[in-house]
Amino acid sequence: MSMATLSTGTQETLRQAQRHLTHDRIVGALAGLIEQDHPLEISMAQVAARAGVSEPTLYRHFPTKRDLFAALATMQFSRVTQGLAPHDLDELASALRTVYRRAEEMEGVVRWTLAAPDPDGVPRPNVDARLSMLRTALADALAGLDDGDREPLLHTVLLLTAPMAWLYWRDYLGLSTDAAADLAAWAIRRLAANQA
Repeated sequence: MSMATLSTGTQETLRQAQRHLTHDRIVGALAGLIEQDHPLEISMAQVAARAGVSEPTLYRHFPTKRDLFAALATMQFSRVTQGLAPHDLDELASALRTVYRRAEEMEGVVRWTLAAPDPDGVPRPNVDARLSMLRTALADALAGLDDGDREPLLHTVLLLTAPMAWLYWRDYLGLSTDAAADLAAWAIRRLAANQA
């Protein structure tokens, strides 16, 4: 391998790393702004200024506001599920405490997701990844069920494990984060047992 090839490869890697850092800084800026303002009132110019990038740079990373909010939803999903890969119902129940605690740490972003008025305007890009995770964790409960029972069980558990569910448990019932996770885990266990 020549020095020119090595140098070009290194430059490309450095460019990619810089691009990822800029991407993350922009998404982090949006998350910070959401803590202070209503998401629909936040302009792309505000996000660029908070991230310390020019507007053309912001638009190179996120051509539309929808793209930017999709990246925020992906960041939220990554943060609350980092390191979690439940393989059965017990691991899923245990993971709920972690998911809910992490949701509490980013409450503003969770509230924004909950309040998003237009599902077409504010994407939910991680539903398939979440359903895949749940199919693994609930494999025993799903075995032998027909689609008429499998899909409703999966969709109900999807909602119970969502960071937004923690917010409902807390806001409507005044439950602590761990009590909310334990109640959601109880409900999931009961649902799974009734399918057996």
